[in-house]
Amino acid sequence: MKTKSTLGKRIWLIFILGTISASGPLSIDLYLPALPEMTHDLAAPASLIQMSLSACLLGLALGQLISGPLSDKYGRKKPLMVGFFIFGLVSLLIAMSNSVYLLILLRFIQGLAGASGQVLSRAIASDMFSGSLLTKFYSMLSAVNGIFPVISPVIGGFMIQFVS
Repeated sequence: MKTKSTLGKRIWLIFILGTISASGPLSIDLYLPALPEMTHDLAAPASLIQMSLSACLLGLALGQLISGPLSDKYGRKKPLMVGFFIFGLVSLLIAMSNSVYLLILLRFIQGLAGASGQVLSRAIASDMFSGSLLTKFYSMLSAVNGIFPVISPVIGGFMIQFVS
């Protein structure tokens, strides 16, 4: 029988790891409502602004190839902390960028760093669980992670009302 404390810890872990793994998709979907305004603010064609989305996706793909081996070598915590620090710093720089080319470069780096959350949340789960419990945990993790692509554009739409 599961104790209330164990169940509460598992729900909290699902929420935390689901949120961590959603950092990459969140960085993509959150700024979609602002794309039309970005073409005006950066005085750039829509194709270049859309390239920032492609750069982020490419960074997310390549970052997974980097984060996994680094976490196997150095443990889960260090690569995750470094990845999130870089992700936060680059996100701040993106907010202050005034060049579309700088935006594209920073979005690529943001994708590289954001991939650490996607890879390491699953690695942490596989370190903690096995068998059918791991399968159940992965399905719950996917459910939490699946919420963010839905709510991110809504949050981004509200944000552009208050932030340039």
